[in-house]
Amino acid sequence: MKPGFLFCVALVLGWVVVDNNCPAAIVSPVGPPGGEAVIREAFQGLSQSISRYLGGYQIEDLTIAAPFRDYSVGLTNLAFGQLLAAVRVGNWRYPLMHGTNAVGAAELRADPTDGTTLKFAGLDTSVFPGETLEAMRRAEQWPQIKGKDYELRRLDCPAVQFVGVWLHGRSDDILIPLPPTGGRWNAYQAYSESEMIKLLQSEAEGKLKLH
Repeated sequence: MKPGFLFCVALVLGWVVVDNNCPAAIVSPVGPPGGEAVIREAFQGLSQSISRYLGGYQIEDLTIAAPFRDYSVGLTNLAFGQLLAAVRVGNWRYPLMHGTNAVGAAELRADPTDGTTLKFAGLDTSVFPGETLEAMRRAEQWPQIKGKDYELRRLDCPAVQFVGVWLHGRSDDILIPLPPTGGRWNAYQAYSESEMIKLLQSEAEGKLKLH
């Protein structure tokens, strides 16, 4: 298993179990210490007000799953054909699970004053947490995943309205667009970085000219 990887992610009925002995899989990076405690503290006293955003559940009803990291890339980089080498590191994202279903995701960021203290950054109640799980379910069955470790990441290119799962491997990367795609690329399909650049670059160039 690659340095920096902590958990092997085995998809069981749609989510994960921790198994440090499985030989290769989609894996979760080592999250910052104390992340779950920060989330639970942030939700204290807010259970009633936020439960309507979490399928009616309160934080006590949910499991805080292993986190993964957000990454983003800017319009100018895309227009010049730069993708994974130009990403900016973003928040930590913790899926909030009820059974095998993702009902949301809590986001944490490092306090800019010291770079280490974790702060609650927001609650994602969109469809993206569930769609991330669907992408993982499908990817686990792909032959190119077998025998390798891939770190789970989330890639966001807001300027061209692209959000996808980024599976980062030692020697290759797999990009899986999440819906909606507007027909510009195929949701839940495996793309290489070069294939994704071809699809994103022309759109980025057009938007950059408008700006």
